[in-house]
Amino acid sequence: MKNNTQHGEEVVRKYIRKKISSILVESRKKQLSKEKRLRQVIRNILSEGDISDMHPHRSTGINVLEDVLKKMITTLRTDYKRMTTSKSQRESFRAHMISAVKKSLAPSLVNDTYLQGTDALMAEPTPEFDGPSSDEEVYGTETETETNVTPEEELDDQDDLENVLSSLEEADIQIDIEDEEKKIPVEDDDEPNEKEEFSGSLSDLDETGRNMAFTTFKKISQYILDAYDMLANVEDKKIFVDYLITNMKLYFDKFEDEIQKEVSEPSTDQYDSMKN
Repeated sequence: MKNNTQHGEEVVRKYIRKKISSILVESRKKQLSKEKRLRQVIRNILSEGDISDMHPHRSTGINVLEDVLKKMITTLRTDYKRMTTSKSQRESFRAHMISAVKKSLAPSLVNDTYLQGTDALMAEPTPEFDGPSSDEEVYGTETETETNVTPEEELDDQDDLENVLSSLEEADIQIDIEDEEKKIPVEDDDEPNEKEEFSGSLSDLDETGRNMAFTTFKKISQYILDAYDMLANVEDKKIFVDYLITNMKLYFDKFEDEIQKEVSEPSTDQYDSMKN
């Protein structure tokens, strides 16, 4: 009886040792598999980094834009895909974002382009001017006719008087406008509505999309402006703005496609036939 008991215990011990050994081996295999996958991911990341470092784009503007897009695209995607009630919200968001980026960069780009043209003109040689000859008059006209006309005679016609009065009224209006611009807002209703100003000519589009775009633009605008100011070459600036707008449109198209795929439920021919 005792031998049978010992034999049974020995069988149980062997089974337990074998089971533990099997679990340890399986766990080790899983650990090695995870480490292998991790090493592969790291190699891919390093490889992509090497390619980017070795093959930059021919334009500095695009290289700078690439860094900006890496910072802002995640924010754009997250905020864009939060609007799921209607497509009109996303269309409004898209239109307001593109318009805001254009408006934020357009004045600087125009000024930079104008200054470049001015510098080119300043670099051109100044045409020589010998001055007037001894036979030429230095006055504004070759012949001057003196007239003895009094102010009363000049305003004798009633139409002229009305024109003068009209001019004075316009001057008063202009002064009033300038005074209004100098007004300092101290009450709540004096403050301009930032969201309405942000909307501009797009005020007929969905307000939710506008409000979301207003908030999102505040998040990413500094990335864009800082990158643009970093560029000194006007051609780089033009490329930066052009490619920025183009890429935003392309990414918005991609985000919309992702939303459509996420909300559309896969179907089968059998289900469609049974439903019909």
